[in-house]
Amino acid sequence: MKDTVKPTTPQRGVALVTALLFLLVVTVIAVTAANNSSLGLKMSASMQDAYRSFHAAEAGVYAALGLAGGPPDQDPFRREDVVLEPFEGVGQHPLRNLADDPNDPDAAPIDVDVFLISIQRPCPRPPTNRGGSSVGVFDCDYYRVQSEHDLPGRARTRVELGVVKTVIGST
Repeated sequence: MKDTVKPTTPQRGVALVTALLFLLVVTVIAVTAANNSSLGLKMSASMQDAYRSFHAAEAGVYAALGLAGGPPDQDPFRREDVVLEPFEGVGQHPLRNLADDPNDPDAAPIDVDVFLISIQRPCPRPPTNRGGSSVGVFDCDYYRVQSEHDLPGRARTRVELGVVKTVIGST
């Protein structure tokens, strides 16, 4: 018996081209997934910074409201055009270690300002059918509390709140 050797046929590289195309498709899918993942991480970090900044600014507003009705030297709702330091004279700042990261030495402070908008104006009263009137007995002072928190290079938030303070009689 003779050993017959079949002549070799030249390969055309179809398998190589198919494998390279498959590798290209898998690479494009992997790069797209990595970009989407990176973008998602950036968006969530940005949202976290924005929420942290918003809550810090809101805490500033509520800390100023918490001082209302206190001793006259600490009450931010006294009749001045602008109260530049609403927490002046307060032994422990109400926001200390509340809104900022204690591990971050460059933590942004919360700036709170209280503005007197109008004094001795009529108070907003719901309509009643009980008779009687408080006109001339009660007046109201109108204030705006503005709190601002700024994370350098990240998020900046300003929260404003209107406050109506009832004053008995005119002073």
